[in-house]
Amino acid sequence: MDYSQLSDFEINKCVAEIVYRGFDINHPRELAVIQVPENEADVAISIGSSREWRNYCNNPADAWPIIKENMISVCAYKRANPGMKAASWWEADSFGEHINRDENPFRAAMIVFLQMQDANHA
Repeated sequence: MDYSQLSDFEINKCVAEIVYRGFDINHPRELAVIQVPENEADVAISIGSSREWRNYCNNPADAWPIIKENMISVCAYKRANPGMKAASWWEADSFGEHINRDENPFRAAMIVFLQMQDANHA
């Protein structure tokens, strides 16, 4: 699947479904969109009577535990060669096996995380 074509919300939802997949089955869980115009990318995870908000593509506090646990590298690149258009991007990878480039480092890392999950379940 080409995750780079998905919206931040769609990526956040895919990540949340994986992160919360093994949660205690005695507590029903539900993923829902936060209908807030200023940030439509958030995902709400309801567990029993509590609710947690996640935005893995834009919130370092949500993304970092996944990046750390899965040993995803994130690196900044800048091209400013004479005669070439200046460009900058972030690249995330898992030991060179799964690589993604994006303007947003957390989004790039979450796409690599999803690619890793696909490879684990292929």
